[in-house]
Amino acid sequence: MRWYQTSWGVALLGLGGLLLVGGVVFAAVTANFWWQIKQGKGDLLQQKIYSGFDEDLEAKNKGGKEGSNVLENKGSPFLGNPSAPITIVLFGDFRCPNTKNAWPILQRLLGQYGHKVKLIFRHFPAESIPGHQGANKLSQIAVCAYGQGQEKYWGVHNYFFTRQNDLPTYLGAADLSTLANEVGLDLPKLNDCLVGPNALYKINEDYADGLRFGVRGTPTFFINGQKIEGVIPWEVWEGFVKQF
Repeated sequence: MRWYQTSWGVALLGLGGLLLVGGVVFAAVTANFWWQIKQGKGDLLQQKIYSGFDEDLEAKNKGGKEGSNVLENKGSPFLGNPSAPITIVLFGDFRCPNTKNAWPILQRLLGQYGHKVKLIFRHFPAESIPGHQGANKLSQIAVCAYGQGQEKYWGVHNYFFTRQNDLPTYLGAADLSTLANEVGLDLPKLNDCLVGPNALYKINEDYADGLRFGVRGTPTFFINGQKIEGVIPWEVWEGFVKQF
């Protein structure tokens, strides 16, 4: 009797088959999700332009004002009008090509409609995704730059996205020196911050809040509390903002 004809052989083959099917299903679900993220859900925002948001932030998160405060996190960098009628919270990753593609569109939005928009950036580094290695460290560097002022933070933010394809996996001392010179950072202060615990604490806080509010990948937007994933085209943003 061959091994696969024995009871333990049949059981082993059955287990292997289940694992194979499970692996195929998992791969298919993962591939579909990342395809959706790449394509974006601009159509969802487009629908909201005509139908209105049916769930506000407080209702969606069931946390009332506290839920709103957690999502918008007053310790996070922002651009635009602090009292704007539109609040956009972006969970992004400096290694994510889709976040990079979304950023020029948002810059254009702020340039033309900054009086109507408050844009908040929160960190969601996905180290486990191929090509995203080192994302956590980049976020820590950005948080440390924020400690030297909003202007320094956004300088680092734009530096990382414009050079995304050329950045080494992990920035060494020479890379940090080049960054500091270009952006105007105090390098000793930056280094001190990076060896301390506060930057990592902030990244972990952002990541945990993202998970709490259903973030699965980047970019993920919360537009007046409504979650929309992926790159949103300029025409859709503009059509939405013009309502306000």
